[in-house]
Amino acid sequence: MGHKKAINNIHDKSYKDLYSNKIVFLNLVKEMLKAPWTKDLNEENLILVDKQYILSDYEENEADIVYRANVDGEEVIFYTLLEFQSTIDYRMPLRLLFYINEILREYIKNSSIEQRKNKKEFKVPAVIPIVLYNATRKWNAPRYFKDIVNQNELFGDNIVNFKYELFDVNHQYTKAELIKNNNITSAIFLLDQKVEPLEFFNRLKSVALQFNRLTNRETELLKHWLRNTVDEEIVENAVKILEAHKEGVEKMVANNAFIIKEMKEKVEKEGIEKGIEKGVEKEKENSRLKDIGRVKNLLIKKFGALNDDCNQKIENLDNDKLNSIIEDILDIKNLEDIEKYF
Repeated sequence: MGHKKAINNIHDKSYKDLYSNKIVFLNLVKEMLKAPWTKDLNEENLILVDKQYILSDYEENEADIVYRANVDGEEVIFYTLLEFQSTIDYRMPLRLLFYINEILREYIKNSSIEQRKNKKEFKVPAVIPIVLYNATRKWNAPRYFKDIVNQNELFGDNIVNFKYELFDVNHQYTKAELIKNNNITSAIFLLDQKVEPLEFFNRLKSVALQFNRLTNRETELLKHWLRNTVDEEIVENAVKILEAHKEGVEKMVANNAFIIKEMKEKVEKEGIEKGIEKGVEKEKENSRLKDIGRVKNLLIKKFGALNDDCNQKIENLDNDKLNSIIEDILDIKNLEDIEKYF
């Protein structure tokens, strides 16, 4: 029994909505990447780009988020690809190269004539590719572009190369690490990792009791994300835990654990009952097939070979009709007499 909605495009959209918020995106790059160049990033110098660069080959399988920022007086573009498929795409470096090319092509196209001039100072913005991945399998695709180039070691710096940043939600961080981080991205990753429903509520308790650095705005964003991703049967209880006073959290989690246990037992019971029903149906069908064989043998012995039409009609009979023919076989004088059973 799961607790997450299983539709990828819903999950993609909920993550896109989440990281289209500057607060959450800044937390991702500043708190989780911890790269030196992120220190001067803030909401004022970060601009969400209202454009998708998804290629036609992948448009059903992914979503992306693009931000522009100013770092040390120069423009930087962050390209974040949301990858929520069950299979790992080993072509990822090539896909990202295509996106980088599209972004830079768009940049040049929209630049002023002065910026496009062929002069010594000509430069383009840095494009930082980021992949956010949350499937069950551990990500093991190459992170460097050169690693998908044949015999790359022969060519050294003569070939294109870059490295993309990766956030593998299910494998990159332990539960303890995420709780220690105590930020909005860690809360999201903690609740999005693939765990059983009871463990999900224990993690929700950790967020409610231990994530004291979350602002009211971040808590609201987290609740909105839960409503989009958690199964309808438990989502409101999950949200209420985040809204509860600390002394009420333990009680609510315990109550939900009981509800989850009941739901699990119900699912297991239904599974057993369905299994019994299937077994009964299978036994009934096996009995019917045996009776079909008996009826055909009795009729062949009494009247000779049966035509295709007669065979087909016998095969469509239920157990009761077949048993009636077997019981009445001595009274059946010719093949026409069995028409009344069809």
